[in-house]
Amino acid sequence: MTTHIAPPDAAAEHAANEAFAELLFSPEGLADPYSRYHRLREAVPVHRSTLGTWVLTRYDDVEEFLRSKEVNKDIQVYMAGRFAGQWDQHPALRKLAANMLWANPPDHSRLRRIVNRAFTVKRVMQHRVYIEQRFDELIAPLAEAGGGDFSNDVCFPLALSVMAHLVGVPQEQAPLLRDKIRDFQRVFEPGITASEFRTADEAAVFLDDYFGELVRERQRERRDDLLSALIDAVDEDGERLTFYELVQMCHMIIAAGSETTTFFMTNGIRLFIEHADQADLVRKDPGLIGQAITEVLRYAPSAHMIPRTTTGPVRLGDVEIPAGSRVMVWIAAANRDPEHFPDPDRFDVTRKDTTPLAYGLGIHFCLGWRLANLQAEVVFPAMLNRFTGMEITEPLRHRARVAFPQLEALPIRFTKVKEA
Repeated sequence: MTTHIAPPDAAAEHAANEAFAELLFSPEGLADPYSRYHRLREAVPVHRSTLGTWVLTRYDDVEEFLRSKEVNKDIQVYMAGRFAGQWDQHPALRKLAANMLWANPPDHSRLRRIVNRAFTVKRVMQHRVYIEQRFDELIAPLAEAGGGDFSNDVCFPLALSVMAHLVGVPQEQAPLLRDKIRDFQRVFEPGITASEFRTADEAAVFLDDYFGELVRERQRERRDDLLSALIDAVDEDGERLTFYELVQMCHMIIAAGSETTTFFMTNGIRLFIEHADQADLVRKDPGLIGQAITEVLRYAPSAHMIPRTTTGPVRLGDVEIPAGSRVMVWIAAANRDPEHFPDPDRFDVTRKDTTPLAYGLGIHFCLGWRLANLQAEVVFPAMLNRFTGMEITEPLRHRARVAFPQLEALPIRFTKVKEA
Protein backbone atom coordinates (compact mmCIF):
# COMPACT_ATOMS: atom_id res chain seq x y z
CA MET A 1 0.00 0.00 0.00
CA THR A 2 1.35 3.45 -0.88
CA THR A 3 2.03 5.61 2.12
CA HIS A 4 0.27 8.97 1.92
CA ILE A 5 1.92 12.07 3.32
CA ALA A 6 0.01 15.33 3.19
CA PRO A 7 1.71 17.67 0.71
CA PRO A 8 3.72 20.29 2.59
CA ASP A 9 3.39 24.01 2.20
CA ALA A 10 6.67 25.17 0.62
CA ALA A 11 7.04 28.29 2.77
CA ALA A 12 6.29 26.38 5.98
CA GLU A 13 8.72 23.60 5.02
CA HIS A 14 11.43 26.17 4.38
CA ALA A 15 10.80 27.81 7.75
CA ALA A 16 10.88 24.44 9.52
CA ASN A 17 14.10 23.38 7.77
CA GLU A 18 15.73 26.68 8.66
CA ALA A 19 14.77 26.40 12.35
CA PHE A 20 15.88 22.77 12.45
CA ALA A 21 19.26 23.56 10.89
CA GLU A 22 19.82 26.34 13.42
CA LEU A 23 18.85 24.00 16.23
CA LEU A 24 21.42 21.38 15.24
CA PHE A 25 24.28 23.36 13.79
CA SER A 26 24.35 27.03 14.81
CA PRO A 27 25.85 28.39 18.05
CA GLU A 28 22.74 30.55 18.47
CA GLY A 29 20.41 27.57 18.12
CA LEU A 30 22.42 25.45 20.51
CA ALA A 31 22.38 28.25 23.09
CA ASP A 32 18.69 29.08 22.62
CA PRO A 33 16.83 25.98 21.41
CA TYR A 34 13.41 27.00 22.72
CA SER A 35 12.78 29.78 20.20
CA ARG A 36 13.61 27.24 17.45
CA TYR A 37 11.21 24.73 18.97
CA HIS A 38 8.44 27.32 18.75
CA ARG A 39 9.28 28.10 15.14
CA LEU A 40 9.31 24.41 14.22
CA ARG A 41 6.01 23.74 15.95
CA GLU A 42 4.32 26.73 14.33
CA ALA A 43 5.67 25.94 10.86
CA VAL A 44 5.40 22.14 10.56
CA PRO A 45 4.76 20.28 13.84
CA VAL A 46 5.20 16.87 12.17
CA HIS A 47 8.19 17.58 9.96
CA ARG A 48 10.35 15.43 7.71
CA SER A 49 13.71 17.18 7.79
CA THR A 50 16.22 17.41 4.97
CA LEU A 51 18.26 14.81 6.86
CA GLY A 52 15.44 12.32 6.35
CA THR A 53 14.64 12.29 10.06
CA TRP A 54 11.14 13.10 11.27
CA VAL A 55 10.77 15.80 13.92
CA LEU A 56 7.94 16.04 16.47
CA THR A 57 7.43 19.16 18.60
CA ARG A 58 3.75 19.24 19.65
CA TYR A 59 2.69 17.74 22.99
CA ASP A 60 -0.30 15.75 21.72
CA ASP A 61 1.71 14.37 18.80
CA VAL A 62 4.58 13.35 21.04
CA GLU A 63 2.27 11.70 23.56
CA GLU A 64 0.33 9.81 20.87
CA PHE A 65 3.50 8.78 19.07
CA LEU A 66 5.25 7.43 22.18
CA ARG A 67 2.17 5.39 23.07
CA SER A 68 1.86 3.85 19.60
CA LYS A 69 2.48 0.11 19.22
CA GLU A 70 4.19 0.91 15.90
CA VAL A 71 7.01 2.78 17.67
CA ASN A 72 10.20 1.17 18.94
CA LYS A 73 13.97 1.66 19.11
CA ASP A 74 15.55 -0.17 16.19
CA ILE A 75 19.26 0.38 16.62
CA GLN A 76 19.99 -0.89 13.12
CA VAL A 77 17.61 1.58 11.49
CA TYR A 78 18.74 4.51 13.61
CA MET A 79 22.47 3.91 13.29
CA ALA A 80 22.32 3.18 9.58
CA GLY A 81 20.71 6.56 9.12
CA ARG A 82 23.29 8.37 11.22
CA PHE A 83 26.57 6.68 10.27
CA ALA A 84 27.96 5.39 7.02
CA GLY A 85 29.79 2.06 6.84
CA GLN A 86 30.09 -0.49 9.62
CA TRP A 87 28.87 1.49 12.63
CA ASP A 88 29.10 -1.58 14.86
CA GLN A 89 32.90 -1.53 14.53
CA HIS A 90 32.90 1.31 17.08
CA PRO A 91 33.05 0.05 20.69
CA ALA A 92 30.97 3.04 21.80
CA LEU A 93 28.14 2.28 19.37
CA ARG A 94 28.21 -1.45 20.16
CA LYS A 95 27.92 -0.51 23.81
CA LEU A 96 25.04 1.84 23.07
CA ALA A 97 23.27 -0.89 21.12
CA ALA A 98 23.62 -3.31 24.05
CA ASN A 99 21.97 -0.87 26.47
CA MET A 100 18.48 -1.62 27.78
CA LEU A 101 17.53 1.85 26.56
CA TRP A 102 17.68 0.46 23.00
CA ALA A 103 16.01 -2.87 23.72
CA ASN A 104 12.52 -3.75 22.51
CA PRO A 105 10.01 -6.34 23.72
CA PRO A 106 10.34 -9.16 24.52
CA ASP A 107 13.99 -8.49 25.52
CA HIS A 108 13.17 -5.13 27.07
CA SER A 109 10.24 -6.60 28.99
CA ARG A 110 12.46 -9.33 30.44
CA LEU A 111 15.20 -6.87 31.44
CA ARG A 112 12.74 -4.41 32.94
CA ARG A 113 10.97 -7.11 34.98
CA ILE A 114 14.24 -8.31 36.48
CA VAL A 115 15.48 -4.80 37.25
CA ASN A 116 12.17 -3.83 38.83
CA ARG A 117 12.49 -6.76 41.24
CA ALA A 118 15.78 -5.31 42.50
CA PHE A 119 15.27 -1.56 41.98
CA THR A 120 12.39 -1.27 44.43
CA VAL A 121 10.70 1.81 45.89
CA LYS A 122 11.94 0.73 49.32
CA ARG A 123 15.55 0.56 48.11
CA VAL A 124 15.26 4.03 46.58
CA MET A 125 13.67 5.67 49.63
CA GLN A 126 16.35 4.24 51.92
CA HIS A 127 18.80 6.64 50.27
CA ARG A 128 17.23 9.82 51.64
CA VAL A 129 19.47 9.99 54.71
CA TYR A 130 22.55 9.37 52.56
CA ILE A 131 21.48 12.13 50.14
CA GLU A 132 21.02 14.58 53.01
CA GLN A 133 24.41 13.74 54.51
CA ARG A 134 26.28 13.88 51.21
CA PHE A 135 24.64 17.17 50.26
CA ASP A 136 25.68 18.69 53.59
CA GLU A 137 29.27 17.60 52.94
CA LEU A 138 29.33 19.07 49.45
CA ILE A 139 27.61 22.39 50.17
CA ALA A 140 29.72 23.17 53.25
CA PRO A 141 32.82 24.44 51.34
CA LEU A 142 30.66 26.66 49.13
CA ALA A 143 28.80 28.05 52.14
CA GLU A 144 32.10 28.87 53.82
CA ALA A 145 33.51 30.49 50.67
CA GLY A 146 30.34 32.44 49.97
CA GLY A 147 29.69 30.66 46.69
CA GLY A 148 31.16 28.52 43.94
CA ASP A 149 30.21 26.29 41.02
CA PHE A 150 27.02 24.69 42.24
CA SER A 151 26.69 22.38 39.24
CA ASN A 152 30.16 20.83 39.19
CA ASP A 153 31.03 21.11 42.88
CA VAL A 154 27.69 19.99 44.32
CA CYS A 155 25.20 18.60 41.81
CA PHE A 156 27.41 16.23 39.83
CA PRO A 157 29.36 14.76 42.78
CA LEU A 158 26.09 14.38 44.69
CA ALA A 159 24.29 12.59 41.84
CA LEU A 160 27.32 10.42 41.08
CA SER A 161 27.80 9.54 44.76
CA VAL A 162 24.15 8.59 45.13
CA MET A 163 24.21 6.33 42.07
CA ALA A 164 27.52 4.78 43.13
CA HIS A 165 26.12 4.16 46.61
CA LEU A 166 23.03 2.59 45.08
CA VAL A 167 24.83 0.28 42.66
CA GLY A 168 27.80 -0.56 44.87
CA VAL A 169 30.69 1.38 43.34
CA PRO A 170 33.26 2.36 46.02
CA GLN A 171 32.97 6.09 46.70
CA GLU A 172 36.69 6.66 46.23
CA GLN A 173 36.44 5.19 42.71
CA ALA A 174 33.31 7.03 41.59
CA PRO A 175 35.14 10.23 40.48
CA LEU A 176 37.22 8.13 38.06
CA LEU A 177 34.03 7.44 36.07
CA ARG A 178 32.97 11.06 35.58
CA ASP A 179 34.97 12.04 32.50
CA LYS A 180 34.58 8.60 30.91
CA ILE A 181 30.81 8.75 31.27
CA ARG A 182 30.67 12.19 29.68
CA ASP A 183 33.01 11.13 26.87
CA PHE A 184 30.77 8.17 26.10
CA GLN A 185 27.55 10.21 26.29
CA ARG A 186 28.66 12.16 23.22
CA VAL A 187 27.41 9.29 21.02
CA PHE A 188 23.84 10.44 21.73
CA GLU A 189 24.50 13.68 19.86
CA PRO A 190 24.07 14.33 16.14
CA GLY A 191 27.22 15.70 14.54
CA ILE A 192 29.77 13.81 16.62
CA THR A 193 33.28 14.40 15.23
CA ALA A 194 35.94 11.80 14.41
CA SER A 195 38.02 12.93 17.39
CA GLU A 196 35.04 12.69 19.73
CA PHE A 197 34.31 9.22 18.32
CA ARG A 198 37.81 8.02 19.22
CA THR A 199 37.42 9.41 22.72
CA ALA A 200 33.98 7.81 23.08
CA ASP A 201 35.34 4.44 21.92
CA GLU A 202 38.16 4.63 24.48
CA ALA A 203 35.66 5.53 27.19
CA ALA A 204 33.41 2.60 26.22
CA VAL A 205 36.28 0.13 26.57
CA PHE A 206 37.29 1.64 29.93
CA LEU A 207 33.73 1.51 31.30
CA ASP A 208 33.14 -2.08 30.15
CA ASP A 209 36.40 -3.14 31.78
CA TYR A 210 35.63 -1.30 35.00
CA PHE A 211 32.07 -2.55 35.40
CA GLY A 212 33.10 -6.03 34.26
CA GLU A 213 35.52 -6.26 37.16
CA LEU A 214 32.91 -4.88 39.55
CA VAL A 215 30.41 -7.54 38.45
CA ARG A 216 33.02 -10.28 38.96
CA GLU A 217 33.72 -9.00 42.48
CA ARG A 218 30.02 -9.08 43.38
CA GLN A 219 29.57 -12.51 41.87
CA ARG A 220 32.28 -13.71 44.25
CA GLU A 221 30.95 -11.80 47.25
CA ARG A 222 27.51 -10.20 47.58
CA ARG A 223 26.89 -6.95 49.44
CA ASP A 224 23.88 -4.84 50.35
CA ASP A 225 23.72 -3.00 47.03
CA LEU A 226 21.71 -2.95 43.82
CA LEU A 227 24.31 -4.88 41.82
CA SER A 228 24.16 -7.80 44.23
CA ALA A 229 20.36 -7.71 44.05
CA LEU A 230 20.52 -7.67 40.24
CA ILE A 231 22.84 -10.68 40.21
CA ASP A 232 20.39 -12.65 42.32
CA ALA A 233 17.19 -11.36 40.73
CA VAL A 234 15.17 -13.76 38.58
CA ASP A 235 11.97 -13.30 36.62
CA GLU A 236 8.92 -15.58 36.77
CA ASP A 237 10.60 -17.93 34.30
CA GLY A 238 13.70 -18.22 36.47
CA GLU A 239 15.86 -16.17 34.09
CA ARG A 240 18.76 -14.06 35.36
CA LEU A 241 20.74 -11.25 33.81
CA THR A 242 23.81 -12.42 31.90
CA PHE A 243 27.30 -11.15 32.75
CA TYR A 244 27.28 -8.72 29.82
CA GLU A 245 23.76 -7.52 30.69
CA LEU A 246 24.90 -6.83 34.25
CA VAL A 247 27.87 -4.83 32.97
CA GLN A 248 25.67 -2.69 30.73
CA MET A 249 23.03 -2.30 33.44
CA CYS A 250 25.61 -0.90 35.88
CA HIS A 251 26.76 1.61 33.31
CA MET A 252 23.24 2.62 32.29
CA ILE A 253 22.03 3.19 35.85
CA ILE A 254 25.06 5.19 36.96
CA ALA A 255 25.54 7.19 33.76
CA ALA A 256 21.89 8.05 33.20
CA GLY A 257 21.25 8.75 36.87
CA SER A 258 24.26 10.97 37.44
CA GLU A 259 24.16 13.06 34.25
CA THR A 260 20.44 13.79 34.02
CA THR A 261 20.01 14.38 37.75
CA THR A 262 22.95 16.80 37.71
CA PHE A 263 21.21 18.85 35.03
CA PHE A 264 17.87 18.56 36.83
CA MET A 265 19.23 20.00 40.09
CA THR A 266 21.36 22.59 38.31
CA ASN A 267 18.38 23.81 36.29
CA GLY A 268 16.20 23.97 39.37
CA ILE A 269 18.54 26.22 41.36
CA ARG A 270 19.23 28.36 38.29
CA LEU A 271 15.50 28.88 37.80
CA PHE A 272 14.92 29.74 41.46
CA ILE A 273 17.72 32.33 41.25
CA GLU A 274 16.39 33.81 38.01
CA HIS A 275 12.80 33.83 39.33
CA ALA A 276 13.17 35.05 42.90
CA ASP A 277 9.42 35.52 43.26
CA GLN A 278 8.88 31.79 42.62
CA ALA A 279 11.61 30.89 45.10
CA ASP A 280 9.87 33.03 47.71
CA LEU A 281 6.59 31.22 47.08
CA VAL A 282 8.23 27.87 47.88
CA ARG A 283 9.94 29.31 50.97
CA LYS A 284 6.61 30.59 52.27
CA ASP A 285 4.69 27.43 51.37
CA PRO A 286 6.84 24.26 51.60
CA GLY A 287 3.86 22.31 50.30
CA LEU A 288 4.60 23.73 46.85
CA ILE A 289 7.83 21.76 46.49
CA GLY A 290 6.15 18.94 44.57
CA GLN A 291 4.63 21.35 42.04
CA ALA A 292 7.94 23.22 41.84
CA ILE A 293 9.81 20.02 40.99
CA THR A 294 7.27 19.22 38.27
CA GLU A 295 7.61 22.74 36.87
CA VAL A 296 11.40 22.47 36.71
CA LEU A 297 11.02 19.20 34.79
CA ARG A 298 8.57 20.86 32.41
CA TYR A 299 10.38 24.13 31.92
CA ALA A 300 13.94 22.82 31.63
CA PRO A 301 14.15 19.02 31.23
CA SER A 302 17.56 17.36 31.31
CA ALA A 303 17.06 15.58 27.98
CA HIS A 304 15.59 17.62 25.15
CA MET A 305 15.30 14.93 22.49
CA ILE A 306 14.78 11.17 22.52
CA PRO A 307 15.21 8.99 19.41
CA ARG A 308 12.68 6.48 18.14
CA THR A 309 11.98 4.40 15.04
CA THR A 310 8.76 3.05 13.51
CA THR A 311 7.83 -0.55 12.75
CA GLY A 312 4.70 0.47 10.89
CA PRO A 313 3.04 3.67 9.67
CA VAL A 314 2.02 6.11 12.39
CA ARG A 315 -0.58 8.73 11.57
CA LEU A 316 -0.52 12.04 13.42
CA GLY A 317 -3.31 14.29 12.21
CA ASP A 318 -3.06 14.60 8.44
CA VAL A 319 0.49 13.26 8.29
CA GLU A 320 1.59 9.64 8.16
CA ILE A 321 5.11 8.72 9.25
CA PRO A 322 6.12 5.62 7.27
CA ALA A 323 7.43 2.35 8.67
CA GLY A 324 11.19 2.24 9.06
CA SER A 325 11.48 5.96 9.86
CA ARG A 326 13.90 7.64 12.23
CA VAL A 327 12.15 10.11 14.52
CA MET A 328 13.48 12.84 16.81
CA VAL A 329 10.96 13.28 19.61
CA TRP A 330 11.52 16.72 21.11
CA ILE A 331 10.13 16.41 24.63
CA ALA A 332 11.48 19.84 25.60
CA ALA A 333 9.45 21.37 22.77
CA ALA A 334 6.35 19.42 23.81
CA ASN A 335 6.76 20.74 27.35
CA ARG A 336 6.49 24.30 26.01
CA ASP A 337 3.50 23.67 23.73
CA PRO A 338 1.04 26.57 24.27
CA GLU A 339 -1.84 24.30 23.28
CA HIS A 340 -1.14 22.21 26.38
CA PHE A 341 0.53 24.63 28.81
CA PRO A 342 -0.88 28.17 29.05
CA ASP A 343 1.87 30.80 28.89
CA PRO A 344 4.45 28.00 28.45
CA ASP A 345 7.55 30.20 28.63
CA ARG A 346 6.67 31.37 32.14
CA PHE A 347 8.23 29.50 35.08
CA ASP A 348 5.34 29.05 37.51
CA VAL A 349 5.60 26.80 40.58
CA THR A 350 1.86 27.11 41.20
CA ARG A 351 0.86 25.24 38.01
CA LYS A 352 -1.47 22.38 38.76
CA ASP A 353 -2.38 19.13 37.03
CA THR A 354 0.57 19.28 34.63
CA THR A 355 2.17 16.19 33.15
CA PRO A 356 5.50 17.08 31.56
CA LEU A 357 7.28 14.51 29.42
CA ALA A 358 10.72 14.93 31.02
CA TYR A 359 10.97 11.25 31.96
CA GLY A 360 9.61 9.95 28.67
CA LEU A 361 6.51 7.82 28.22
CA GLY A 362 5.56 4.21 27.66
CA ILE A 363 7.78 1.19 28.23
CA HIS A 364 10.94 3.32 28.25
CA PHE A 365 9.69 5.64 31.01
CA CYS A 366 12.73 6.57 33.13
CA LEU A 367 13.63 3.79 35.55
CA GLY A 368 15.25 6.13 38.08
CA TRP A 369 12.70 8.93 38.22
CA ARG A 370 11.94 8.40 41.92
CA LEU A 371 15.60 8.68 42.91
CA ALA A 372 16.05 11.84 40.82
CA ASN A 373 12.97 13.43 42.39
CA LEU A 374 14.13 12.37 45.84
CA GLN A 375 17.39 14.27 45.38
CA ALA A 376 15.48 17.35 44.24
CA GLU A 377 13.20 17.05 47.28
CA VAL A 378 16.30 17.27 49.48
CA VAL A 379 18.37 19.83 47.58
CA PHE A 380 15.80 22.43 46.50
CA PRO A 381 14.32 23.16 49.97
CA ALA A 382 17.76 23.01 51.59
CA MET A 383 19.16 25.63 49.21
CA LEU A 384 16.11 27.88 49.40
CA ASN A 385 15.93 27.79 53.19
CA ARG A 386 19.65 28.06 53.99
CA PHE A 387 20.43 30.75 51.46
CA THR A 388 17.68 33.34 51.21
CA GLY A 389 19.73 35.32 48.71
CA MET A 390 21.61 33.83 45.74
CA GLU A 391 22.90 35.28 42.50
CA ILE A 392 24.64 34.01 39.38
CA THR A 393 28.07 35.61 39.12
CA GLU A 394 29.10 34.96 35.50
CA PRO A 395 27.43 34.64 32.10
CA LEU A 396 26.17 31.09 31.74
CA ARG A 397 27.88 28.86 29.18
CA HIS A 398 25.82 26.22 27.40
CA ARG A 399 27.23 22.93 26.19
CA ALA A 400 27.12 22.66 22.40
CA ARG A 401 24.75 19.70 22.53
CA VAL A 402 21.39 18.84 20.99
CA ALA A 403 20.01 15.99 23.10
CA PHE A 404 21.47 17.36 26.37
CA PRO A 405 22.02 21.12 25.83
CA GLN A 406 22.78 21.92 29.43
CA LEU A 407 25.01 24.33 31.35
CA GLU A 408 28.77 23.87 31.63
CA ALA A 409 28.69 25.38 35.13
CA LEU A 410 26.51 27.33 37.56
CA PRO A 411 28.69 29.91 39.35
CA ILE A 412 26.72 31.41 42.22
CA ARG A 413 27.25 33.67 45.20
CA PHE A 414 25.31 33.58 48.44
CA THR A 415 24.20 37.07 49.39
CA LYS A 416 22.13 36.09 52.40
CA VAL A 417 22.63 33.10 54.66
CA LYS A 418 19.86 32.15 57.04
CA GLU A 419 21.18 32.05 60.58
CA ALA A 420 20.89 28.80 62.47
